[in-house]
Amino acid sequence: MNILWIIIACIAFWLLMRALARHSSPRSTPWGRGDEEPAGRKRLRASAAHRPQLLAENGLPNLASRDDLAAALGIPRGALDWLAFPDSAKEPPHYTAFAVPKRSGGYRVLYAPKPRLKAAQHWIRREILAKTFAEDPAHGFVAGRSIHTNAQPHAGKDIIVTLDLQDFFPTITYRRVRGIFQSLGYGEEVAIPLAMLCTVKPAEKVQEFVGGQRHRMLPQGAPTSPALANLACRHLDARLAGLAAKFGCAYTRYADDLTFSGGEAFERSLKRFLFLLYRILEDEGFRANRKKTHFARRGARQEVTGLVVNDGPRVPRAYRRQLRAILHNARTTGLDAQNREKHTHFRHALRGRIEFVRSTHADLATKLLAELTALG
Repeated sequence: MNILWIIIACIAFWLLMRALARHSSPRSTPWGRGDEEPAGRKRLRASAAHRPQLLAENGLPNLASRDDLAAALGIPRGALDWLAFPDSAKEPPHYTAFAVPKRSGGYRVLYAPKPRLKAAQHWIRREILAKTFAEDPAHGFVAGRSIHTNAQPHAGKDIIVTLDLQDFFPTITYRRVRGIFQSLGYGEEVAIPLAMLCTVKPAEKVQEFVGGQRHRMLPQGAPTSPALANLACRHLDARLAGLAAKFGCAYTRYADDLTFSGGEAFERSLKRFLFLLYRILEDEGFRANRKKTHFARRGARQEVTGLVVNDGPRVPRAYRRQLRAILHNARTTGLDAQNREKHTHFRHALRGRIEFVRSTHADLATKLLAELTALG
């Protein structure tokens, strides 16, 4: 009996301390735990009502009905319904789905929209999504930003922490996408078909590669997905930027790759920082792939989005050496013999690699391009 009372007392004490911690902690801000609402930009808030004034403020097409949307897309209403609300089927009728192996292991599922749906998605990207903005930490799929702008803030830091978000695109579901369009000012009658046009129900043959997701989600491969992914992460980016500011570190995000860097004080507080980071990710509906969380200190090679940043963003030396070797060997064996990865358009792939090198080593890239041209 005494043991029972001791257990009850311990539980009561734990509940009391938890309540006191919540009451005294600065976590209970409207922008979540441990971070503050950033100035100047308000959180996107969804509404079921059509809001023409908000659409006008955002410079977006004023679409109040599905007939308006069909007219804007330049297709009959029946064609819109066919694209947005296809008959239930085992395979997505307006996509070609396939899984490709990732370098790190496992598979990435890509969805290639068929021509009529792709045309509608391009209109949505051009007339709606291109007029929105991402938060400052976002560098992927944003005009004027790149892997270089993503890596630059982390150059010369004592420690760099990199991690990625698990099942990034599958995590962004139809419900989130519909909320994005509603937050821009579209009522349900338009937001629903817009979200349906921009999401996909996973094909049964690839569900095992998307975390078992069975609900409609953002398809990796659609022209609308990059901008929608950035919009879905706006609140996450704002919170993580606030967290980074509190710990005196830099934060950037390139698609699903998150990077933090700082000095000795940041390194000493990593345990507390990671605890809060994982909690914010969970609050925002994302999960970190903890197996891919890496720590790189100044004495080791520090790499961010494919660039070495110890002394400033640079294309890795091994990458440059490999490219030089391919072109050198091709003088005697020919290009086809060097195509060990069986690229369909190997010459174009090499040209792309050379342009990547040009981003940090212009003189070398000019020399490599001349060698490629000389191969005929």
